[in-house]
This record gives sequence, C-alpha cells and structure tokens, in this order.
Amino acid sequence: MSSPVIVYGSKFLAEMLYYDSLKHPDFKIEAFAADEGYVDETGFYLGLPMVAMETITERYPPTSYDMIVLTTSFHDMRDREGMYTKAKSLGYTLRNYISPSSIVSTGTEMGDNNIIFEQAFLGHRGRMGSSNIIRQQVYVGHEFTVGNNNVITSGCTIGGECRIENNCYIGLNATILNKITVSEESLVGAGSVVIRNTEPFSRNVGNPSRVLSYHKEGLKVNL
Repeated sequence: MSSPVIVYGSKFLAEMLYYDSLKHPDFKIEAFAADEGYVDETGFYLGLPMVAMETITERYPPTSYDMIVLTTSFHDMRDREGMYTKAKSLGYTLRNYISPSSIVSTGTEMGDNNIIFEQAFLGHRGRMGSSNIIRQQVYVGHEFTVGNNNVITSGCTIGGECRIENNCYIGLNATILNKITVSEESLVGAGSVVIRNTEPFSRNVGNPSRVLSYHKEGLKVNL
C-alpha cells in the first residue's frame, strides 16, 4: 500500500477528491492542509484534521506521508506552480490521483500531482506534465500533449493530437478541435469552440472562439 495523503489547497476540490477517494483501493486521505490564514478555526474539515502548512512537517513528516496540491480557478493560475513548489520543497512526494471510474489509456506518460476526476477519458499515447486538474466527464483524444498547471473543467471535449501548454484554463463544456494548440496561459470560456490555435495570454470565447482580450499584465478577467 502507498503512503497516506495530505491534501493541500482548494476546499472545493478537496471535498470532491475526498468522497471519490473513498472508492479508491490505494489512496487514503489522512488530513487537509492550508496556508495559516486559511485554516478552519475548528481545526477539522470533513472530520479529518486541518493543519497549517507552516507546521505540517511536524505532525505529518514527508518520510511517512505523501501530498497532493489542488487549485481550481483561472484567478489563481499563477499561484499553482508556487503551491506545487512549496509542497515539493518540504520533501513530500506528490501523488497523482485517477478516479476509479475514469479511463486513462495504457501508455499515457504522466508527471506528478495530476488529478483526474470521475468519468474522464484520456486517449492512447498521451503525455501529461505535472499539477494538472481534469474535471468530471472530460474527453481527451489520442496523442495529446498537456503541459503543467492546467485546469480542464467538466464536460470538455479535446480532440486528438491537441497540445495544451502551461497554466491554461478551459471552461465548462468547451470543445477544442483536433491538432489545435492552446498556448501558454490561455483562457477558454465555457461552451466555446476552438477551431484555431490560441495566442499566449489570450481570453477566448464564442463559437467559433475569438480573442476577447489579453491578460499578460494581470488576471482581472471574467469568463
């Protein structure tokens, strides 16, 4: 059996992960962690301990526990790598989580700290970096490439041979056609249909999608 797991980050996703993990034969969540200012004053969440990251290694040493880091929103896309690095710097092994109800094709290459929720499908000969979140009922076609720190939200369809670079956010039920590149830190709005490569730091909406704005200097955007 693998080491028990500490979940660090978004309570919203942590709750989803917790209940799905109850059906997983080798993924036991032992506690939740948050930065000190976000620790629940009761000291518990979902009946398990909630511990500040500043003191986590004292109670749950990385020699005995693994960790998984969760971030969810396009507003925090630039925080994802920092949270991942913080957990790694404390010495924790960062786990992948694949829901028992999802299908990840044999031969898929994957880094660490990836979370694949219920009823997702990842096609054959795909490659994925680290710290990606694939939400429920997502389809990703064959020979895909996904970089780091991306969020693909529920119901999305990603065609075969697509490339999603780093720090992208793809909104609910978006469709990306075959062989498309979603460039660095692109935002794709809910229900959008992407028929051509996106530009870095672009906000893309509509069917077919069009560039609404750019956000290289900041992330005060709404989708």
